[in-house]
Amino acid sequence: MLVDLLSPANYIMVNRDAIKILGLNTAVYCSELLTIYKKVVIKKKFVNEANYFEVDREYIKKQTSLEIDDQLKCDINLAKVDIVKIDENNPNVIYFNVEVFSSVLASEDIKLLDKVSKKVKTENVKGINKAREEYVIQALKDSIECRTPEVLIKLKDWIDAIYASKKGVSKLQVKLFKDKLDDYCNGDLNKALRILDIAIIHAYIDCQWAINLYEGENKPKQNWVNNFASRTKMMTQKEQKQPIGVSEEVF
Repeated sequence: MLVDLLSPANYIMVNRDAIKILGLNTAVYCSELLTIYKKVVIKKKFVNEANYFEVDREYIKKQTSLEIDDQLKCDINLAKVDIVKIDENNPNVIYFNVEVFSSVLASEDIKLLDKVSKKVKTENVKGINKAREEYVIQALKDSIECRTPEVLIKLKDWIDAIYASKKGVSKLQVKLFKDKLDDYCNGDLNKALRILDIAIIHAYIDCQWAINLYEGENKPKQNWVNNFASRTKMMTQKEQKQPIGVSEEVF
């Protein structure tokens, strides 16, 4: 409807000073962060005591048209001037320092503002490749559907191992790996954890490779147990059939 189209909810309020100091994209991003931050405070949705909160990159993209890469660049640049802090383990978990942000906008120190602008308006952002990879890794981890905490932790470690070995994996490959693991283990937790350990050590993308190695580990052991039991049985039977000599008779 026309009313919905013209509704204030469909508009973004961006501070003009923020645009001058931080650049248009970063100013728009900060405006959306302020909106999210307010909701987080009201609903008490901070993820830790340090007031970090999780942002939905796709939601921000929908609200502002800022691509994921643009958002990650904004975070990196804003972190240079302490407006944003990024969680070490999850690039989607950030701390937004409202006080620093407001003090920058209110500052009349021309030299300070120029210094901030030079840091924040940088287009060739150092560390963007790493940030992009961390975002992809986190998205893959979030895509895992698993109700067993031990297996979920190992699957996340497996994804880390894949990327640490300079390989890549898609969401479909993660799902296929998990489905294959479930089918083979059929609820056997210890078996699943061992196969995952193998996949982590060797950075196997295909679960079948880890299963093959797991079976190879267990076959020799099982054969040795079977052979030992067979030899023990044969020796016992032989001893039972052996006739008692005169010297061994008990009077």
